[in-house]
Amino acid sequence: MKLRPSTLCSRTRQRGWALLVVMTLLVAGLMVLAGVMRWANQNVTVTSRNNEYFSTAYAAEAAAEKVLSSMAQDYLNYGPALVSQRLNSYASYIPTSTDNPNFANYQFTDGSTANKVLVTRTSTNSSVVLGAPYQGLTMTADIYEIIANAHNTTTEYKISAAVGEKVNLGTIPLFQFAIFYQNDMEIAPGAAMTINGAVHGNSQIYLEPQSGLTFSSTVSAVGNVTLGESPNDPSYRVPSGVTFATNYGHLSDVNPLTLPVGTNTSGAATNVGQNVSAILQPPLSGQTPGDSVGTNLLYNKADLIVLVSNNSITVTSGADINGQGTVINSNQWQRFVSTNGSFYDQRDSLQVNPVTINVSNLVAWSATNTVLRPVLQTLRGSSAADVQSIYVADMRGTSNQVITPVPTVGTNYTTNTVTTSSGPPAGYIPPVTTNGSGVSKTYTYKVRTASYYTNYTYLTNYPVTSQPGIVLSNGATLTPQGLSVATPDPAYIIGNWNVATNSAHSDAGSADTSYTYPSAIFADAITILSSAWNPNNSALALSTRAANSDTVNAAFLTGNVPSDGDYYSGGVENFPRFLENWSGQTFTYNGSMVAMFKSQIATAFWPGTGSVYNPPTRNWAFDLNFNTPSKQPPMTPRVIYVHRSQWTSLTPNTTSF
Repeated sequence: MKLRPSTLCSRTRQRGWALLVVMTLLVAGLMVLAGVMRWANQNVTVTSRNNEYFSTAYAAEAAAEKVLSSMAQDYLNYGPALVSQRLNSYASYIPTSTDNPNFANYQFTDGSTANKVLVTRTSTNSSVVLGAPYQGLTMTADIYEIIANAHNTTTEYKISAAVGEKVNLGTIPLFQFAIFYQNDMEIAPGAAMTINGAVHGNSQIYLEPQSGLTFSSTVSAVGNVTLGESPNDPSYRVPSGVTFATNYGHLSDVNPLTLPVGTNTSGAATNVGQNVSAILQPPLSGQTPGDSVGTNLLYNKADLIVLVSNNSITVTSGADINGQGTVINSNQWQRFVSTNGSFYDQRDSLQVNPVTINVSNLVAWSATNTVLRPVLQTLRGSSAADVQSIYVADMRGTSNQVITPVPTVGTNYTTNTVTTSSGPPAGYIPPVTTNGSGVSKTYTYKVRTASYYTNYTYLTNYPVTSQPGIVLSNGATLTPQGLSVATPDPAYIIGNWNVATNSAHSDAGSADTSYTYPSAIFADAITILSSAWNPNNSALALSTRAANSDTVNAAFLTGNVPSDGDYYSGGVENFPRFLENWSGQTFTYNGSMVAMFKSQIATAFWPGTGSVYNPPTRNWAFDLNFNTPSKQPPMTPRVIYVHRSQWTSLTPNTTSF
């Protein structure tokens, strides 16, 4: 008898196994689904937490930025003293719902105290090497850390975040720039030119060379760096190429660099100057060396002050030395100051009655005098007791200053027009307006019909026949610590300047400045006169005014006459002025060229070449000595700069980087 499994039992077992497999797969699927759901939920949570963290970090950054903006504004307007005094105030400058309604949801702390941001000064007068846009330049700065903590009090996770910023509030010596212009900068040389230092324009930069222009360092502008001429330049040129340094390039739209000079413009004692030519002017009442504005005036910084008036010459110690308490007698200052002679400036078409400083005699007097030298020795030590800076101002009246009666309120007058070669008739009311040129001008003027009168001193617009000028002669060797000269007047440099530290060696004609002292000239305009200059020929034809090759090693801070649509400014290539025929001769210049304002006295436009002057071969270079702080010229001005050196996320509640 054979026993066989029934078909029904076999099928039942098959169905059981199938059910078991299905159940297993179902459980596995449910487990996978649960994992996916858990992963998705975790991913949503992570994304949500990340979003909240970033939002909170942005809020903390807003707190740090609010503090920084207040500090920067105070620093730019008032300087480091006020910033130091207000650290506790800055700490409470947190974002509020007034700034943005969303900030009402955030709590800000300095790590421990609510409604605070941590603001700490970590060092003072630190030397900081900058990156772009002023790569390689060195600033002197106070370094601050700003740390802000924030968390959102209305969200599920209430995540905290903290950010920190390191900020340098400091200054950059102006003469670290090869070229610095406050107004529009134009460079359009006829001959090829290479510029080997940093270039910056606080406005626009226009580049249109005719034979090539090469930059070996940074080029930056608050406006644009434009390859082409200014819209105010009427000249026509066939432009050539411009080459920028590979490692630096050029940058537009950078922040302006502010020179802290000028007058009160906002109802408070701010340092932001609206007219930066104020750096050259004598101080107004109350602008002492300790005043927020007066401290930046060159008059208040100089070791020696020479003032020439119609009736006298006074020579004293500086305002910041001992309040001009040391008076130099005439039997001493006559060794190096004179007002003899005159010459004709063919660019300005005016006679110059100069104040002449014989620098060689000044150097000798500085080394041996027993009046000022002991004062300087007490302040700076015996190794630095020589005169390092001198301020000279010619305050004599010129032919266009008159005293005349003018009407008071309620005056009745009529307006007349006359064409004459001798100016308006007697009885006119200033100012007058003129049309035409030469000996015959049309004057529009007013004539009184009834009034009460008072006397008033003013400058008429009669043609001026003379202007002041400071002549610097015999300046081949300067005082041992260097020498800077400042004047509100035009300056004229005769012969080599600062080419030798002793008679055994001279750097004349060379880009080597190893045997020079730190030097700067500050003036309304600067004209180079060669050693062949003869005042007797100054009004004669150009053929009688042949120049010799010449060398000047000094920084220049001066004005210029900008392009105006009818005349070209002359550009950087004509930044130093000339009055001689330099054809076949070389002018060697090592320094820094800074144009900070429109010239106030020497205001004639660039005359072109062939009549007033013919240009030299230009052997120009930035003086690399100026990259070393100890080799900066005496009285070097400094532009204010706010530099953010570091931004980072921090662990909440930390108190330092």
